[in-house]
This record gives sequence, C-alpha cells and structure tokens, in this order.
Amino acid sequence: MSSYLFQNALLVTMNPGREVFRGNLLVVDDRIAAIQKNEARTEETLARTSAALPPPQRIEASAYILLPGFVQTHIHLCQTLFRNHAEDLTLLDWLRKKIWPFEAAHNESSMRTAARLGIAELLAGGSTTILDMGSVHHYHAAFEEAEQLGIRMVGGKCMMDAGDEVPPGLRETMEDSLRESAELMAQWHGAARGRLRYAYAPRFALSCSERLLREVGARAHSEGCMVHTHAAETAQEEELLLKTKRQRSVPYFKTVGIAGAHCCFAHGVQLHEAERQTLALDGTALAHCPGSNAKLASGIAPILELRRAGVKVGLGADGAPCNNNLDMFHEMRLAGFLQKLRHGAHAFPAQHIVEMATIVGAACLGWQRDLGSLEIGKKADLILLRRDQPHSAPSDEADIYAQIVYAAQARDVYLTMVEGRVCYQNGELVGLELEQMLARAKQELQQLLQRTDL
Repeated sequence: MSSYLFQNALLVTMNPGREVFRGNLLVVDDRIAAIQKNEARTEETLARTSAALPPPQRIEASAYILLPGFVQTHIHLCQTLFRNHAEDLTLLDWLRKKIWPFEAAHNESSMRTAARLGIAELLAGGSTTILDMGSVHHYHAAFEEAEQLGIRMVGGKCMMDAGDEVPPGLRETMEDSLRESAELMAQWHGAARGRLRYAYAPRFALSCSERLLREVGARAHSEGCMVHTHAAETAQEEELLLKTKRQRSVPYFKTVGIAGAHCCFAHGVQLHEAERQTLALDGTALAHCPGSNAKLASGIAPILELRRAGVKVGLGADGAPCNNNLDMFHEMRLAGFLQKLRHGAHAFPAQHIVEMATIVGAACLGWQRDLGSLEIGKKADLILLRRDQPHSAPSDEADIYAQIVYAAQARDVYLTMVEGRVCYQNGELVGLELEQMLARAKQELQQLLQRTDL
C-alpha cells in the first residue's frame, strides 16, 4: 500500500461546490483519503488515516494546479499509427479510402503498438480515463496495453457485419462479431481491480445489420455494460440512413434498443431538436469531438443546446488521423471557440468546459461516483499542471478555468496518477522506454503500409 501527500497545491476540485483553494491532498492506496485547506489539520488527518503505513511520499505542489484527471469519451487507439496518413477528406471517403484499409491491415503486433503509442500520449497529456472503440480484430492487445500502462479504459472491439466498401479484413458475420465480443467481455470487464470495463462498440448504423444492433441492445441491458457508437456525425450519413432505414440515426438506435444511460454516442453534429430531447429523456450521453468534426468538415455540434436540454456531454479527441492528436487541452480550447462563434463571446464559460472534461465525462461513463472530481473517497485519478510557463504567465488565479482551457497546454502536465499509481511524471512514462516505443511505432507503420495497396 502506497501513499502520497500533495502539499500546498492549488486544488481545482470539480466537487459539487466547484471549490478552488490552496491546500493539501492525501492519497492512500488507490483513493483520496484526505483533503484539507489547512496544512496542520491535514497532518492530523494523515496521522489518523495512515498510522499503520510508512510515511507518505511528499510532493511539493505550490507551483502546480491539482485537478481531476481528464476523461475522454471517444478515442480510437487502433488508429494512432495512421496519424498524418488520411488528410483532406470528408468522413465517408476518409473511412473507405484510408482508415478501413489501414485497420484491415492491422495484425496483433501493430494493434499493440498503436494502443501503446496512444496511451502514452494520453497519459502524458493528463487523460486518465478513456472510452475507446477498437477495430474489428486484435482488440485484446489494446486491453493488455491499458492494463500494463495503468490507464483507466472502457473499450470494445468494433462491430461491422454490413456496409458498402468494407474491406474483407473488417467485414465479419453477426455470429462472429457477437462471439468475439462476448469472449472479450468475459475476460476484461472488471479486470485490473475494476479499472478496465467492456463496451459493445457497433461502429455506426450504416456498418451494422439491424439484427446485430438489436442483439447488442439486448445484451448490454442484461449484462450491465455500455454501448458506444457513432451517431449523427455528418449530413451524408443521415441521408443514407433515411434512404436505407427510413430513420435518422438517433431514432433508429432507439428503435433497435440502443438508448439509455448505459449508452454514449459520438459526435451528434447533425442532431435535430427532437433528437436532442430524445437523448435527454433517455439519459443517453454524447461525446463531443470538435477537432475531428472540424478537420473532417462535419460541422459544429449543437453543444449548448444539448446541455440546455439536459444531455450529458463529454469531450473526446477521436482518432489521431482526424485530429491529429489526442490532446484534451486542444479539444477544450476548440470546444470553447466554436460555441462562442455560434452563440457569442459570453455563451460558454471555461468552467463548463472543464466540467465536460472531468466530472461530466465521468458521468457519461456512469463512473461519476468514483471519478471526475477531487473528493474524499474517490479514486486517486489526478494530474498536476504547471503554472509557471511563459505561455500561461502571469498566474494570478483571476479565472483558473480560463487558464486551464485557453492558456495551458498538454506539455504543462507534470504528473498523471491513476488509482494512486504514478503513470507519468516530468516527461517520463513509468514502465515505458520512449525512444524504443517511437522506433517500434515507425517500424510497425512501415510494415502496415506494405500490407495495404495505398
């Protein structure tokens, strides 16, 4: 059992009162054991809480912001190797001409390397929890890398038993898709002391048969796991669904039983008002991906309208080939800029954006009781953020949320902790040799490209 005492930090708690204060935070094992504004009282609490433990490791944090780790509600670890190889395309061309052929060329080794590279970037940038959609095959490798490197992950293999121009390497039967998903769920749902969870991940309505989607909806309900899919991302997607299914994506998913608090849809750019109300009434969450939506020219999602309707809206970077990074600071900043362009300069306070990246993101995954804020008893998933860099100075605490959203950068993350374990500190990824990983990623990419016709 380990313990850490963060001293004199500026705590941005994201607790129900959204308290911000200078103080100390004690971690014992995997949870936050004490938070106090007064150092002496923390010492008293420490003595009571950890009398049987060795003295905690003390971290002087007076130059840092201490805040909850970021929760990314839509990621594709399997695509990290494809960064900078799928440029200047709209969504369906991007998928059919680049991403699907690349994913079809994955083997276990390249999938493992893509996941390792993505997780390294996420941890170094302060993301402690992700909702990940894999590719069709080799997804066990992503879970194994998440288990080893310490990130918290809800993830699932991509499900694709239908669709136009799907490469043979990705097209699967409904029976195989369900069987492989069930095997992964049996092995990984609740693994690593509950840090890893499974989610059924049908890619989107156009790539899945109705029978498969109905079975996913039924199994997710009975097995108590999430469903993660794409919905209402582009106008072209919605038009094709109207032609083939006679419904748009949100009502179609509801028809087949994919709706509710256990579901998180990615994007929602093209949602109509009635569909926003449907999401709110059902409790279905939405992952906002402003970087991806902008780069693929999909549009600007109606985030303020969704929030006003009562929809839980989190943030996600999507995949590296449509962003081209997995940086939550980039997503927060873009989310603010784009909504201000639509609704005015005062429309989207920075505090609301940090909420999306932390406590609301945790709620999107049904994990808000343990994650998303600095509160006694919650999991010790937290980050230390430098405040003394030229691009964020002067730091006078006038609007700490604005500093996080509009001034801070991923390179300002000094420490990332998940479940009381330091996964990243001062440029070093614990248990990972950076140069070796980067060399392996380059090698795996070249071999993958040789396996495609692109």
